[in-house]
Amino acid sequence: MTATAVDRSRSRSNRGLKGLAGALGFVCLVLFLMAIEQKQAMDAWAMLRDEAAPAAGRIVGWAVDGAVDGVDGLKSAAEGSDDPLAATPNAVVLAGEFRAADDATRETVGAATFTGALIRLEQGDVLRTRPLRIAGADEAYSAARKTFATELDARPNAQIELRQVIPHARAGTVVASPLCGGEAPGVVALLHRRDRVDMMLFRGRTIVGPDAPADALCGVWRFRAR
Repeated sequence: MTATAVDRSRSRSNRGLKGLAGALGFVCLVLFLMAIEQKQAMDAWAMLRDEAAPAAGRIVGWAVDGAVDGVDGLKSAAEGSDDPLAATPNAVVLAGEFRAADDATRETVGAATFTGALIRLEQGDVLRTRPLRIAGADEAYSAARKTFATELDARPNAQIELRQVIPHARAGTVVASPLCGGEAPGVVALLHRRDRVDMMLFRGRTIVGPDAPADALCGVWRFRAR
């Protein structure tokens, strides 16, 4: 039997190359997974930027005014611009001054200014609000079975922002208003369409819907951007 000498240095070299190849393979796998994750993250960010950023903007609007439990404005999924109008996708933040759009509004409330959670009416009323829910324009708002779409000349798929009127002080009560016949207002319904805002005001303790009393509606006022 002939003994064969083993080249130990070559064996160690081969093991080293195999280890290096394994490490490089692992690094390549990690880089590949990171690339996939980064693409997914970028796609997710794009989606959040396009879809969730308006909501964040609304939260900021409420926070600026000191409201910590709500968002302002609404974004509609409806498309098209022919009258009757649905809430437009770019009508994200309801803020700024709006003049009365008709004589009835001019005589009763005048202009309106929307600042975060506050609605300031030229004739003196200041309503502090917080989000309640989003209603479809095809919903009936009282036992009279009249819908928001009919009252506001809106598309059935338009979105109506319902806000609850709350006291200015945490321990206080909502102040009575001549707009509601000397009673305290309870719910504001808003429809924001491009340069238009329609506002409905309901008496306190009203659950807006088909079971609400027909006389729960205090009034309807229409505004246009200045």
